[in-house]
Amino acid sequence: MSFGIKSFKKNKQDLAAGEKRHITHVILGQDISAVLKLVSLKSQHAPENLRLITPRFLTREVLIDQFRCSPSTLRSNEHTLQVLEKYPFAKSLRYETESLFYKDGSWHKFNSRAKPMELKSFEETFRPARQELTLESLFSPEDWEQLDETLKTYQSVRVLEKLEKQVPTDLAQVDEWWMLFHDLGEVTATHLYTSLSARELLKRSGQGQSLPTEMSAWLSSVEKKAAIAIRFDCSKQLHEETQTLFIPQSMTHEWGHFIVDVHPYDAQTKSHPLMALILLHDEEPTSEIMADKIKLLKRVFERVFPRFQETIQSEYIFVSEDFFEVINNEKLAEELNVGVPSLTLLGQYSTENLTHNFLSRALLSVSAS
Repeated sequence: MSFGIKSFKKNKQDLAAGEKRHITHVILGQDISAVLKLVSLKSQHAPENLRLITPRFLTREVLIDQFRCSPSTLRSNEHTLQVLEKYPFAKSLRYETESLFYKDGSWHKFNSRAKPMELKSFEETFRPARQELTLESLFSPEDWEQLDETLKTYQSVRVLEKLEKQVPTDLAQVDEWWMLFHDLGEVTATHLYTSLSARELLKRSGQGQSLPTEMSAWLSSVEKKAAIAIRFDCSKQLHEETQTLFIPQSMTHEWGHFIVDVHPYDAQTKSHPLMALILLHDEEPTSEIMADKIKLLKRVFERVFPRFQETIQSEYIFVSEDFFEVINNEKLAEELNVGVPSLTLLGQYSTENLTHNFLSRALLSVSAS
C-alpha cells in the first residue's frame, strides 16, 4: 500500500464527523465501476466538488485483489469487443478450451454422453469459453500509476445511513440528493452516481420510500445472488488445461456446482492460481453457512485434486450478499433515465447496455460525462 490510513485522514478535503457539506458530484460505491467513474471525472472537478464515498478503504491493491479472485463472467466475444472499444488501453485474453464438468472421477464435456448434474441459476453463464481483461489495462498508464494518490485525494470512507431524493431548495448549490452517514455527517449533492447494491440503497431509503418511484421500481426489480469467491495460489499444477471446471458440491443433493477458472501454472514462481466461485442458491447467506461452504469446497477439492490443501500457498476470500445483480427491463430503464436525470446507476444494474450482464455491463456503465 503506497499510503497509510493516517495520511488518508489528513486529507483536507475529507469529510469531518458531524459536518454538513454540499458536493456537486458524489459517487457511492466500492467496486471497479465506482473507481473508474472517479477517474473519468477527476480531470473536470476539484476534490471539493467531487467525492468517492465508500464504506471500505480502497487502494489499488484492494481493487487488484477483488478483481482477480472470481471466475470470469466475460464469455461473449461481442460483449468483450464492445468493452475493448470503450477502453483504449484494454487488453484481453481468450481461452479456447471448453468448460468441463466432473462426474464419476473423470472430466467430461457438456455435449458428451455423460450428463451433468442440474445447473442452478447463474451457473450457465460460465459454460462458454472465457475471456479476461487485465485490471490495469482499463486505465491509462498515467492513471494507473497515480491511482493510489487519486484515491487519497478524492476518497472518503463513510457508511451510508440514509438516502433521500429531495426537491432542491438552494439554487446556487442544487441539493437534489441528501445523505446521512454513520458519523452523523450530512452531504447534499447535485449529481449522484452509485454502484452500492440495490439492497443497500433500498434499505437506506426506507425501502425506496424516500426515492423517486422510478428509482424504487428499478431497484426493487433487481435479481440478486449471494456468492463466495476465492482465489487459491497453489504450489503445484493441479490441472493442465486453462479452462473452467464445474465440480458438484454434492453427488447426492442438488446443491449446484463449485465453479473454477484454472489459470496457467507459473513455473518461475511455482504458483498455480485457481479462482473458485460458490453460488448460494437456497440458503440465507449467514456467516455460519458461508464458513461451512468453504470447508465443503476444500473437502471436495481434496478428492478432485489430491492433497489440494497441502498445496495452498495463499487464499483471498471475497463474500457478498449481492455478488450478482441482474435486471433487463427496458421500460423501467427508460422511465428512470427520463424521470431522474440527476442519477447515474453504475455497475451490474446500470440502466444502460441491457443486453450485457455482470462485468461487461459494469464497465460499460462508466462514461466521462
